[in-house]
Amino acid sequence: MTSARRTARILAAAAGLVLVPVLAGCGTERAGSGAAAGGPGASSGPPSEGASPQDDPVDGSDASKYRENHAFQSTAELTPADRARGEAEVKKVKAGLAGIAEGRKAGEPRIRAALADLGYAPGTITTGTFGPHRNTFVLDLGTICVEGALDGVVNGLVTAEAHGKYLEGTGCVKPVGGH
Repeated sequence: MTSARRTARILAAAAGLVLVPVLAGCGTERAGSGAAAGGPGASSGPPSEGASPQDDPVDGSDASKYRENHAFQSTAELTPADRARGEAEVKKVKAGLAGIAEGRKAGEPRIRAALADLGYAPGTITTGTFGPHRNTFVLDLGTICVEGALDGVVNGLVTAEAHGKYLEGTGCVKPVGGH
């Protein structure tokens, strides 16, 4: 190998080492945010239920970075009446899908049929597959969204939760991406 090629490889490697921290800066502290803000006692991890990214400014803490990076997944608040209706729908869906989850018979067509049998209109049902053994579903019930999954590995597991529409304008389907 010639000296010029060796020098070019060394320079390319050095440039890569310099750029890696720069390119991996998503969610890092911003100028003027104060390094002391994330000091001892700062919360680390995801925000608590009901925390809004607008309520908590970016202060450099891990929780603040999490909220900033996941703000695009924020949902509208449900009224107490909608929350109660949503929880009733969750119970109904879990009970209705338990039969097909137990025998690992779940697939998108089967889930759609089971949800239709529970009285949900075809236009309100969205299904998907996540990995080789997990099927997902979303029900758009106006102001209420019911989102859940059937796990084919954990026999009989049906998960579901109710929430408001996504603020990004994607309705009940979780937005993809971020900043």
